[in-house]
Amino acid sequence: MGTVTMSQIAPMNIHYVLYPLDYFLDKLVSLGLQAVELWGGSPHVPIEDLKLSDVSRLRRGIEARGLAIACFTPETCVYPINLAAEDEALCRRSIAYALKSLDIASELGTGLMQIVAGRGYYDKPTDDAWKRSRDAIELIARKAETLRIRLTMEPLLYHESNLVHNLHTAQRMMQEIGSPHLGCNVDTVPMVVAGDSLEAYFTELGERVNHIHLCDGSPQGHVPLGSGNLPLASFLKELGERGYQGYIGLETCGAKHYLEPDRHLEQSIDTIRRALGLQGPEGRKP
Repeated sequence: MGTVTMSQIAPMNIHYVLYPLDYFLDKLVSLGLQAVELWGGSPHVPIEDLKLSDVSRLRRGIEARGLAIACFTPETCVYPINLAAEDEALCRRSIAYALKSLDIASELGTGLMQIVAGRGYYDKPTDDAWKRSRDAIELIARKAETLRIRLTMEPLLYHESNLVHNLHTAQRMMQEIGSPHLGCNVDTVPMVVAGDSLEAYFTELGERVNHIHLCDGSPQGHVPLGSGNLPLASFLKELGERGYQGYIGLETCGAKHYLEPDRHLEQSIDTIRRALGLQGPEGRKP
């Protein structure tokens, strides 16, 4: 039986958008954390405008703080990015965005980048959108192989993607593409909403589960850990028992969390530490 360690915990900067990236990185250091899941979105990492020299400076700043980049996660839900888009110009732009994101991930020195399948129109059969998504991810996976970067594909909530939104559709997409560099990122909110489980993901995909987003909700939400009703301590216990050694990203979304990001991040970290037996019920170390 293994145990999840705090060195695996990698908060994402997505709910620090009203603050400089350096502010967020310094906060991680002050909390004694060792890894970051770097969200690629403006104003922190504006992918389409970024030069590789900018990326080099960014990497130096992160490494100077003793932090590892667990995963590079380009913004794809808020921006007009959709690998399955019916509009040819948007589809081409989305593929170019993903390919540049791989270059950035390589320059950052991380071996993992998140990808999502996109979506088709909800009033049409998904066959054509599925093919566009599959062909795009296959192309991106080939470049990932040349850069020796693993992709981690996240099943989203159904209203975010009508293509890959549960274990079954993730498994089908991975099988059709067949790239050893394409794995799966299990976000606990879509997982619970879809009626799936960590047990099912690990049983079906095994080591191809190469990233985790530990998120809380009711069951939806992506709220600070401890604010929802998901069994976070049970998730952490199961990950430890399964010997999962990858990173565990923390993703808090929603504008209401942007004004006090420190408080929400501290709550999430305290929730994890208590679940791991590293703090008492009032936040004190035992």
